[in-house]
Amino acid sequence: MALSTPGITLPRSVAAAITTKIKDSSTIAALSPRVPQLFADDTVLVFDGASEAEVVAEGAKKAAYEQSLTSVTAKRVKIQTTTRVTNELKWADEDDQLEIIKRIQEDQAAALGRALDYVVYHAINPKTGAALDAGYKKLSETATQVTAGKDALDNFDNLVSAINETYDVNGLAMAKTFANQLRKLRVAATGGRYFPEIPLSLNTTSVEGITAATSATVSGVRATEPTKVLAFAGDFNLIRWGMVRDLSAEIIEYGDPDGTGVDLKNTGQLAYRTEATLAYTVLDPKAFAVLKSA
Repeated sequence: MALSTPGITLPRSVAAAITTKIKDSSTIAALSPRVPQLFADDTVLVFDGASEAEVVAEGAKKAAYEQSLTSVTAKRVKIQTTTRVTNELKWADEDDQLEIIKRIQEDQAAALGRALDYVVYHAINPKTGAALDAGYKKLSETATQVTAGKDALDNFDNLVSAINETYDVNGLAMAKTFANQLRKLRVAATGGRYFPEIPLSLNTTSVEGITAATSATVSGVRATEPTKVLAFAGDFNLIRWGMVRDLSAEIIEYGDPDGTGVDLKNTGQLAYRTEATLAYTVLDPKAFAVLKSA
């Protein structure tokens, strides 16, 4: 008996494994200190902690601060990826229904991770490269803007300097182009590298003691319009994201599920589809700076 086609809700342990794999391709997941969790969509009250101590003379009046609270509502994002394969794989799946998960999770979970970066950084649909509607805010536009010059080391310093007077810098997300520029920098007197922690693969985990991640998603390589983004730096504690709905896998045997005009049954194919709903919010975009090429 062939594996039935209704949607299969992934067990919690498998969902957790896939969520962990997202870190392999998402700089946001890699730099956020919070391990992704299944949580309900919510509204976050932001307390900015504006008070400072006052020195007062004995018997003098004491001043106060008016503390305001702002709210930020998490944005829900439904994402899916559909992969067509020959229907011969269906028989391999009969031995164990979770075999389908093993086959799709590496490729499709990586796609889900890339989608997280594309949506938060650029408000772009990674499948088409087109911009999402105005309800999606681009961190690449709301963050403090820094324009790159010819000197990569100056660009790195200016990026961090743009925000470190008021916020902690605990994360650096780099496009591969910028990571490679930093990797090539050498000390004139010794020939040693300025950033030996950046390897040839560019997959660094830290730069000058700050947690770092490198991915093509930072520059939005799939965008139809160039983003010019080279790097983000800032307090990645202030990006909140997680799962609103469990990941689910579905096997589709009939019809044209992806609108390509090719019928699955007629061509001897199956479609494997993974869907999820994420929610994210950037509590304060000014806690981030973005470096862009001129």
